[in-house]
Amino acid sequence: MDSRKAVCFVSEENICRSIIAEVYLRKLAKQYFEVQSFGFSPDRVHFLVSKVLKDRGLRPDYSFSKSYDVISRQRFDYFVLMEPGLKDKMPAIPYEHEMVVWDVEKLDLDAFEDENEAIQALNELCDKIESKVKEFVTKYKPTGVPVG
Repeated sequence: MDSRKAVCFVSEENICRSIIAEVYLRKLAKQYFEVQSFGFSPDRVHFLVSKVLKDRGLRPDYSFSKSYDVISRQRFDYFVLMEPGLKDKMPAIPYEHEMVVWDVEKLDLDAFEDENEAIQALNELCDKIESKVKEFVTKYKPTGVPVG
């Protein structure tokens, strides 16, 4: 029986922030957590997100943009919202869970005129999310076990 806790990262579109968080949690602590993500208006994962994650040695291949309907039959111990404004959009969850709210600003990658600027901004976002994921793991993983 799998004793890992289930985590779901939530964002507006599930194309950038929540995907990055999902990939980092899977990389850093898959032995403690199962992880998924969803968005309220899912779209394709932005190609630059995949590129930057791969450049960082991560594997985004198993992460794809999806709506809550796709994962609604799964039970999650934690829902991690990428921004406070998403609380009002959350569906009613009919079981006990913990809601964790981060404040990670949405990055509009299509607004950049220069792809290198977008990549730089995305790398900064990845650093911020990686740090938040490490904090999450430290707080919620079983005690006495080092973070990978």
